[in-house]
Amino acid sequence: MSIDYDPFSLECRIDPYADYARLRKEMPAYWSEASRMFVLARYGDVASILTDPDRFSSDAMAKVLAIGGGREPEPGTPQMPGNIVTCDPPDHTRLRGIVNRAFTPRRVESWRPIIEAETRAAVDRMRMAGSFDVIADLASPVPPTIIAHVLGIGPEHHDAFKRRATILSAAMTGSLRFVDPVESGAAEAGFKQGRHLAGVIAERQAAPQDDIVSELIRAQGEEVLTPEETLGFVGVLTFAGSETTTNLIGNAVRVLIERPDVYERVIEDPSRIEALLEETLRWDTPVQYIFRRAKEDVEIAGTKIPKDGIVTLLIGSANRDTEHWGEDAEEFDLDRNTSGHLGFGLGIHFCIGAALARMEARIALEELLPLLQQSEFEGHPFDMIDSVQFRGVNSLRLRRRERSA
Repeated sequence: MSIDYDPFSLECRIDPYADYARLRKEMPAYWSEASRMFVLARYGDVASILTDPDRFSSDAMAKVLAIGGGREPEPGTPQMPGNIVTCDPPDHTRLRGIVNRAFTPRRVESWRPIIEAETRAAVDRMRMAGSFDVIADLASPVPPTIIAHVLGIGPEHHDAFKRRATILSAAMTGSLRFVDPVESGAAEAGFKQGRHLAGVIAERQAAPQDDIVSELIRAQGEEVLTPEETLGFVGVLTFAGSETTTNLIGNAVRVLIERPDVYERVIEDPSRIEALLEETLRWDTPVQYIFRRAKEDVEIAGTKIPKDGIVTLLIGSANRDTEHWGEDAEEFDLDRNTSGHLGFGLGIHFCIGAALARMEARIALEELLPLLQQSEFEGHPFDMIDSVQFRGVNSLRLRRRERSA
């Protein structure tokens, strides 16, 4: 069979799902010459690797970024030290234990008032404007504002944080992937983001407050968290903590626009918002794939993967695998049992911010529904974000309908 799926291609950014179906059927595990990685498409294989840190390392990202630039990393290249997303046990076990203290259910619930206040203020501005963009006016600005609040970062820095995160996302998996990082601005964005976060950490070391950074610094004082590890986690949270939530909100609203039957059922019973969000996480997941590195020679679905081979785990494909979800896996079903979807990962690296993202998205939809009932979509093709690893839309423009006299 001739197939050369490239997860970084423009076609995959627009609509990856037809290719996913072909891969699951014809080549569930294979070597992609285009991306120079092994690609896995079926739920069983993806879930198995996500829960097997003994044979598959999470430290693949540095090599992935180097391959994306058309080069191999230098021997001994650090694998993003201090980054909870890219480290393995025992370091990950220690880091996760510390970070879990900062994300207790009680603490997450304590953020509800600020989430509700910021969301209502955004929706009120949209209502007054008449014409509005769900992404630009709500889904994009509110999540980073919440993350900044969680970290104790002042609102005067929110816009700069979002701009830098957008550049870094495009540089990692979007249109700037093959552009020199100095020319694209990614190098400057990364430097400024890191310098700013380091400054916040230094401020909290001098004067702790009631925020996540201070909580991590208190752990550091117990000699179990290094300054680099603190900076690594805060950096991940500022980026991933807003990107995933923004795209979850946007993808869920897109479903409501494209599926009048789903829209009517959610309007009829807003308690179905939870089902809408969970099925969106399965059906059009904000994170389409993640990477692992084989620690030893392994064989998956008849394909031999050598030690140090990089594996692309197609989360978006696994979440539509008919062998796991049934013959209607490609359909959006508000009544589906979505337990086991991989929208927030699986295993030791399950997203630590999942409860926060779910709360933010649910509140956003609850506040937005009455406005959607008074509005109509302005009807242009959906413009997908400049990334293939993250899936979402750039814009969802609506206009309030004129009231009849």
